[in-house]
Amino acid sequence: MENQDDLNFSRFNDITIQEVKALPMFKHFSDSEAEEIVRTLKRFSKIIVEDHFKKENQQRKP
Repeated sequence: MENQDDLNFSRFNDITIQEVKALPMFKHFSDSEAEEIVRTLKRFSKIIVEDHFKKENQQRKP
């Protein structure tokens, strides 16, 4: 696994189909398969963020 210490995780736009297909493990995917990867990542990210804020709010309650 590559060193992730210097990676920038700030994004203002969604990952593109081209970015997905640029990764070796996805280079053989069709555009529709790559689009599904994008949708899945967005769904997963939303779940993680919502869970984080839910836990954060629960910790603040007395």
